[in-house]
Amino acid sequence: MTKETQAFVEKFNKIANNAFRKAQERHRKLGIPNVYSVNGIIVYEYDGKVSMDPPKWWKEFNPATAANQ
Repeated sequence: MTKETQAFVEKFNKIANNAFRKAQERHRKLGIPNVYSVNGIIVYEYDGKVSMDPPKWWKEFNPATAANQ
């Protein structure tokens, strides 16, 4: 990888990581779960905790699961 490419990748990663952290914080303030995949397992962060179970209201809110009810 050239020095220019390496510099671009580092700058891109810095911008993306900053945007990701801002989105996480915005979700926390709005009460929206942050959803992650950890080793292929879906994990939800909400109400100051991390859980493999979504909030009770999640299925009603999430359009991907609402149609499957």
